[in-house]
Amino acid sequence: MTKKVTLNLGRIFTLFLLFLPFTQALTVNVGFPLKISELLLILLIIVSIAKVKVGKVNVKQGANNLIILFLVWATFSFLINLFWQYPYPLKEIPTRMGSLKLDSILRLLYVWLSVFAYFISQKYFKIFPKALGYWVTGAVIASVYAWHLFVFSSLNLPYIKLFGMDEVPQNINGVIRCGTFKEGNFFGLYLILSGVIALHLNRTKTATFLLISTITTLSTMTYVSVFVFLLFISRRVFLKKKVLKYALILSPFILISTAIFIQSSIFQERIYAKLAKPSNELSPSNFSKVDRVISARIAFYEGLDNPIFGVGPYNYALHYDEHNDFESFITNNTEFSLKYFKRENKRAIPNNVYLEVWSEYGIVGFLIFVSFLLLLLLKSFKARNDMLTGGVLALLVSFNAFPSFIVLFIWVFLALVNSRTSFNVNENEISVREK
Repeated sequence: MTKKVTLNLGRIFTLFLLFLPFTQALTVNVGFPLKISELLLILLIIVSIAKVKVGKVNVKQGANNLIILFLVWATFSFLINLFWQYPYPLKEIPTRMGSLKLDSILRLLYVWLSVFAYFISQKYFKIFPKALGYWVTGAVIASVYAWHLFVFSSLNLPYIKLFGMDEVPQNINGVIRCGTFKEGNFFGLYLILSGVIALHLNRTKTATFLLISTITTLSTMTYVSVFVFLLFISRRVFLKKKVLKYALILSPFILISTAIFIQSSIFQERIYAKLAKPSNELSPSNFSKVDRVISARIAFYEGLDNPIFGVGPYNYALHYDEHNDFESFITNNTEFSLKYFKRENKRAIPNNVYLEVWSEYGIVGFLIFVSFLLLLLLKSFKARNDMLTGGVLALLVSFNAFPSFIVLFIWVFLALVNSRTSFNVNENEISVREK
């Protein structure tokens, strides 16, 4: 007799969570970085389709219905834009798959894969609750490696580069900031959500390490998101009489320190100059701000001119030239800016998830997507789950300066939020059970 081979679904799912942070490191380039987590997810999808009896997901939940509707809308957006003829020439840009249409198909497939990750994760979090701890384990491994890259590169020492990574990983003045990801912003949000999950599991020390590790990303938006998260989960502490008493005693020192900091060159050059300088006036201190404003304006106009289905998945860059009015918007263009903001032979991105959805999937797609996120925020708040609510808030803040929403760890986290707030379960009991 032949021995029947069975798959250990719990083991596959835990490995999927473990390898989530390896989106650039430990990947194989096949026109795009093929990730271990993606292969494991595809295996889970195949098994789940074949074995429909394994942990059914309640698709009647409002959040699940909304994300299915968004997936359908994204598919229609792709199909319509595949054959639509625009009255202006599209921008010539480099392709990833050798064809602009294939690039758009690939992006749509990633949207589908992300939504599958959302539903698969809901299913397996319910069946294998202990698997969540492997997310934290993977985050710790990625963080330790990120500190190695950060410290060694800052000291100009040789460092270990894992296969799949760029020849020169993303850095600022030689200091590597991306960890196992391609960009620091990706890594920053992953660390925040990992810290949230660690706190959800009552692993306070691990959560502290993960949140401190956001330092290695050198990402302003990551720091803001961490602040928002910490402020939210500690808000009740500040209202206690004892804390208010000490705050009153320390207030003179806080005011003096703040006044000194405001007068410092760091605040004046890095913060005040960037914020105070108008967005249509270029200066060395606000160049990145102007860059983001121009990208945002283009995305806004694209969505406004294509309000129903948008310009289609991954097609923002194709319509970049038609809606780019930087020459009239910026009052003091230089020879460099005139060349830079045209982004010749480059694929531009909105670098803002909300505007990406607005431009590529239309106003209707935008409303569906935002409604989905706000519903999860409301559900977690009503469930009085401060950790997950704070995590969703940090996610919503990060999306204002985030490259894209089709990142698996985001959808796994959203699945966790939905699964933990859809049932009347005590958070402490879950945490103990998952350890």
